[in-house]
Amino acid sequence: MLKRKFLSALRNFRDDTRGVISIEMVVILPLLLWSFAAVATFFDAYRARSLAEKAAFTISDMLSRETNAVNAQYITNTRTLFDELASSQTDSSLRVSVISWNSALNAYEIDWSEARGTRLIALENSDMDELEPSLPVMSDSDVLILVETLGSYTPMLNVGIGSASIDTFVFTRPRYAPQLVFEGSSPA
Repeated sequence: MLKRKFLSALRNFRDDTRGVISIEMVVILPLLLWSFAAVATFFDAYRARSLAEKAAFTISDMLSRETNAVNAQYITNTRTLFDELASSQTDSSLRVSVISWNSALNAYEIDWSEARGTRLIALENSDMDELEPSLPVMSDSDVLILVETLGSYTPMLNVGIGSASIDTFVFTRPRYAPQLVFEGSSPA
């Protein structure tokens, strides 16, 4: 009996067309404004992610075309370039590593690795087990340049997504030289 009265009252409320438009506006306007803010925030988050990925690919491509040895200042300037390309507003980190495949050991090896920023450190051979699933299959003595970046995104408006980490993982083969050499390291 109570259920029937409740359903009847609910139907009457649904079918009632009397009312004041300002009441409907008060109910709907906050939801509408939140929706606009959420769409703008989600778009901005995807834009920040896209800029970071495009910047990482640009850095990787730049390094793959390098024929001279790079040094510490080159890597530092590369991070500055990444920040400019990605329009990074926060403290980003960059790691550049040259990795080769050793078929005798059946393992990836780090030729050299340099990191800039506070959240990434240079890779060592002991880190390769963790990275191995993400790396491509390589031939003996084949070399690749790995560029990793780490940044963060903080939305301008609080619509429920909160701060997010934006990380990239890009690898490229050297194009014009057999490998990318770091000044002071011994070539493989």
